[in-house]
Amino acid sequence: MDSSGVFIPVQARILEILSLPPMMRCPELGLLIDRASLKELQDIYPTLINSIFGLNGGSGWGFRVMTRDTHPHDFDVLYNFFIPIGGPMFRMCYRLLNDSLKYELPISYLPPKMQQVIESGRYSAFYSDIINIDPFRRQVVSLSLNAFDYFMFHFALHGTVPLQLLHPTALTLGNEKAKTLYLILTAEYLCTFLPSHPDSIVLPQIVSGTIKVASPAAIPVMTPTKSPKYLLLSAIHHHTPAASASHQRSANTSSIEASRAHCWRSESVLYIFIDCWLRLDVDDSRELPSNEFIRCVRILVKQLHGFGNSAELDNSSMALLRQSAQPLMNARMYGFLKSLMARWPLDSSFSDVLELWLSYIQPWRYTFNRDLSQNVDLPITPRHESFIAENLIAYTQIFVQLIPRFERMDLTTLRNVLMLFRLLKVFSQSNLIDILCQNEAIIRSFNSSGIGTPSRPATPGNRSTGEPADDSYVFLFGELFALAIEELLKKIYVSMLVAKENLRQLQQEKENRYKGVLKYVHKVIGYFDHDPVYAAMLSDRQKIPDILDVALQSLARIFQIPLTEELFQGEAMQIDTSPIIDPSANSTWNTTMDSTLSNQMIPLTPQQMKLRKNNLRYTGDPALLPITSTEFTFLVRFLHQLSCKLNLMFGGEMNDLWNRNDLWGKLSRQILCPPMVSQTFDKSQGVCMLKQDNLGPRICLRVLASYKSAFVIVFSFFLGYLFFNAPSYGFMMLVSTTFFYLLIKSLLSDLFDVRTDPRVINRTG
Repeated sequence: MDSSGVFIPVQARILEILSLPPMMRCPELGLLIDRASLKELQDIYPTLINSIFGLNGGSGWGFRVMTRDTHPHDFDVLYNFFIPIGGPMFRMCYRLLNDSLKYELPISYLPPKMQQVIESGRYSAFYSDIINIDPFRRQVVSLSLNAFDYFMFHFALHGTVPLQLLHPTALTLGNEKAKTLYLILTAEYLCTFLPSHPDSIVLPQIVSGTIKVASPAAIPVMTPTKSPKYLLLSAIHHHTPAASASHQRSANTSSIEASRAHCWRSESVLYIFIDCWLRLDVDDSRELPSNEFIRCVRILVKQLHGFGNSAELDNSSMALLRQSAQPLMNARMYGFLKSLMARWPLDSSFSDVLELWLSYIQPWRYTFNRDLSQNVDLPITPRHESFIAENLIAYTQIFVQLIPRFERMDLTTLRNVLMLFRLLKVFSQSNLIDILCQNEAIIRSFNSSGIGTPSRPATPGNRSTGEPADDSYVFLFGELFALAIEELLKKIYVSMLVAKENLRQLQQEKENRYKGVLKYVHKVIGYFDHDPVYAAMLSDRQKIPDILDVALQSLARIFQIPLTEELFQGEAMQIDTSPIIDPSANSTWNTTMDSTLSNQMIPLTPQQMKLRKNNLRYTGDPALLPITSTEFTFLVRFLHQLSCKLNLMFGGEMNDLWNRNDLWGKLSRQILCPPMVSQTFDKSQGVCMLKQDNLGPRICLRVLASYKSAFVIVFSFFLGYLFFNAPSYGFMMLVSTTFFYLLIKSLLSDLFDVRTDPRVINRTG
């Protein structure tokens, strides 16, 4: 009923509530969920899910673009509505669990790779009791899910939708480090249902235990489908305590069934997020995943590491599920990472992909009892040595794939340099390189002796994808890859020299900006006028050479390559740290350089780009040049408007004066700007067209807007007051001196004829 006591059907009421803004929608939905009967909740639940995730063509409730900074009130209201403990949405899901009603999720909603696995029958035991097969076509058509799984599936799938399809205007948000509501809720769900602490209990505890039917086959301890192609694990590691505990638990079938009945929510979250996210088809997809999605996957990876690392300490029924978490992730992760790195563009957004990989290959960082305040480089434990051996290609082959990317990157920008530094810092820690070296040595011994590796039992739904063939494996510490490392070392060395030169030029530009008396005036003003843009740029450029130097030393130490003069011989010649001579004075040099750069399909070096930049000439009206830091902004704009008004009113008279041959004509040619042809590019029609405008003789007062002119005028007033006790006398003397100076130049102009035809300032280079 509404406030007037009139009965309103629940379907009409839910549609009315969903049309309200979030501040009113969520409280009303909370009241409706608490007051509605079970039958009414069953009817409105699909409608609510469709509205939340925009399944009918909408954009949903804006999880992917809403942040606490942009929508503080709506963010808090929606967050409290969807929190897993006490939130109205989960209260509704748990109430619906008391009924056997299932909700159908069409298989077409799933990622293509996940569809293929389910249709081929190679799915795990988790899907055995939720598969819905059409008896006539004998094909899988949908998944029959309870209310909790239905919400979780849609939540996970919502993150895989390209952001530009949901919110075209929020494309830039996906490339920023924005903490969206979707990111925050992802972390909440994963931390709640996949706890890192071995003694944690998934709340609320009072949930029906008959939701998941214990399958005849127990939850398998997810081991890879086959032995690694490069390692004989028995030759490296002995029988681990984890494997022993697994063997003991697998002998007790009743405890396994009880485990599945008790931990079914954690099992659902584990399989749903891994399968929906890590089976995403990056290779064949038209759009790349958003940076927000990559950060969500990183949260999943870190939480799965923490969840699995507590398996040996957990004596509860969740221990088996903890043991299966990391192997289940490992089977999907290499192919996912390899596809991402192959397609991701060479820009700063790649840092999210890099951090995802670095989090995956460092499981020892994510333990429940690790003190994050102590930045101590702890040695890698034997348990994690086994992880490295089983997932060796995720370490070595991804690293091999990354090196050419860094060779193509501009290593004179801070973001790219920091990515290289992060990569080398991880591989420089503890005994990681020694472990990788030992494992590759064992591979070589197997390859040379021809001994095959034993195969491991295949587990349905856990087949690793993306593994290279035996003959395509590139040894990280082989001679072939050492050549690539040497090329990267040379690139780092050259970039370090360029970065030092950029820093020197920036400092010199700052010093040369103010000269003469103005230099000392600016020093006084500089104490009170801080330039944050220049300070930030200077700080960044000061860091780059130091970081590159550390990266150079680290890379050489990792691969044991001596940094000798022979290695960098000729590299320093690629850049010239001496003052740059303007090449515009040498037309032969320009022609040779242009033809060389145009005929050879090679990337320009930073120095060549600078030289080409020096040859550019402005071809437009000089009065329209951007306002510089040595000018008063308001004066430039005011004097430009005044000049335009005077030119419009007296343009004809100025042209007549310019063409006169008497003294007035000579004097006007000293004051007015000469005629010219202005060339600009017109892009208003969607194409770039060269537009030419003939500018006649005109007046330009912009010179009076500079700091130097203002200082001279103020100083003239000061001299007038000092010597004549009248400031205006000093200004009159300045005007008179300027007039006589121009008059003398006019009388001498016969020696240097300045009357020219309309000219064009050409752009060369």
